[in-house]
Amino acid sequence: MRAAPARLWAHLGWRGLALAGTGALWVWYGVGLLSTDRDGVVAGTAPVTRVMCLEAWAGVWITCGVLATVAGMLRPGRDMWGFAAVALPLIVWGLAFAAAAATGAYTAAWATVPLYAAPLLLLTIVAALTGGRRRICRCERGASDGQ
Repeated sequence: MRAAPARLWAHLGWRGLALAGTGALWVWYGVGLLSTDRDGVVAGTAPVTRVMCLEAWAGVWITCGVLATVAGMLRPGRDMWGFAAVALPLIVWGLAFAAAAATGAYTAAWATVPLYAAPLLLLTIVAALTGGRRRICRCERGASDGQ
C-alpha cells in the first residue's frame, strides 16, 4: 500500500505537486464561481467581466487548472506551460482587482490583490528552485525519495 504513494511522490516531486495541487485547486475555484453567488468577486472583477461573463472566467479557471494538473504529471522539463496556465488567471484577476481599486469601482479590491500575488510569487519560487529543464525525473533513475 505504501509503494503507490512512494512511486507517485518519486514521479511528482515538489514541482509536480505544486502544479498538480494548484491545478486541482483552480478547478475547485472555477466550480465555485459557477455554483455560488460572489458579490465581492463580481465587483472586483468588473474590468474583466466586461470582456467575458463570470461563467466564462470560471471556465478559464477550470481549464487552466486542468492544464496545470496534466503538466504536473509530465516529466520535469516538459511542464513549463503548466506554470503559465497556473499564472494566467492569477495575473488577470490580480490586475482586475487592482484596476477596480484604482478606479474606485470597488474600493475594497485593494485588499484582495495580495491573495492573487502570493500564490504567483510562491509558484515562481517553486519553478525556479526545482530547476525546470535541468531536472531529471527521479522515478527514471530508480530513486524513491522524490525531489
